[in-house]
Amino acid sequence: MGEPIRLVMTVKAYPTASVKYGEAVCAAGIRTDTSTPEWVRLYPVDFRDRPIDQQFPKWDEIEVVVGPSSDSRPESRKPDTTTIKSLRHLSTEHAWTARRPLVEPILMESMCEVAARQRESRASLGAFRPAMVHDVTVEEEPDDWTEPQLNALSRLSLFAQDKKLLEKIPWRWRYRYDCGGGCPGHHQTIIDWEIAEAWRSWRRKVGPEAAVAQIRDKWLNTLCHPSRDTVFFVGNQRAHPEGFLVLGVYWPPKKPLQDVEHLQLGV
Repeated sequence: MGEPIRLVMTVKAYPTASVKYGEAVCAAGIRTDTSTPEWVRLYPVDFRDRPIDQQFPKWDEIEVVVGPSSDSRPESRKPDTTTIKSLRHLSTEHAWTARRPLVEPILMESMCEVAARQRESRASLGAFRPAMVHDVTVEEEPDDWTEPQLNALSRLSLFAQDKKLLEKIPWRWRYRYDCGGGCPGHHQTIIDWEIAEAWRSWRRKVGPEAAVAQIRDKWLNTLCHPSRDTVFFVGNQRAHPEGFLVLGVYWPPKKPLQDVEHLQLGV
C-alpha cells in the first residue's frame, strides 16, 4: 500500500545506470500537501521510460503514490511512477512569484548548517543562498559506460522501445563558493540534468569545447549574477552522507527585503 502525495519538483539529476533498476533518475521536490513545505526525494524514477504525460519538467506540481524506500535517508520515498499526474506548472512570470512561497520557508543559513543538520538528524536535502560564488570548474570524465552500466541501460522499455542509449557526459562541473558559514569554502559537483542537456544542445551548435565554456559562463555569470537571488539546492550521497552535491540552482531576480519578509511570514 502506498500514500498519495503532492509536491513541486525542484531538482532532477541526470540519469544513472543502476544494476538493480536500469536507467534511473533521482528527483526531489517540496511537498504542497503538508502544513509547512518539506523535502521529499523520489528514487528510482524511470523517467525516459514513462509516457510523455508523466515526464514532468522541473517546477511541475505532481501527484504520485509513494511507499517506503530501502534508502535510509529520511526524505527518501519509492515512487509508483505509473501513478504520476502533473497538476500544474509554476512559471517564472511576475518575478517568479509562484515559486517563492515554496522556497523561502525551507532556506537554511549556509551549507555548513545543512551539514550540521545531517550530522544531527541525517537530513540529506537542503537549500541556502551562497555568500560568494568564485568559480565553476570543469574536469574531463571518461566518455564510455562500463559493461555492467551498458547492460543496465540497454533494458527495453514498454513505452520507449526506440529510446536512444543514454549518453555519457564526459565532463564534471563543480561550483567553488563560500557559503557564509565561516568555513574555508566548498567545491561541489553539479549533477542537475539541466547542465547535461545544455552541454548536449550547445555542443551541436558550437562544438564541445565552446559548449563547455558557455556552460561555465552561464552557471557562473548568469545564474549567480549579483542581480539574482541565487539559491543552491543540495543533497548528499547515500554511500557518503557527508558528501553533498549541487542538485540545482534557483535564481530569481532579487526583490526588495520587505517583499521577501512577507513571503516568509505567509502574508
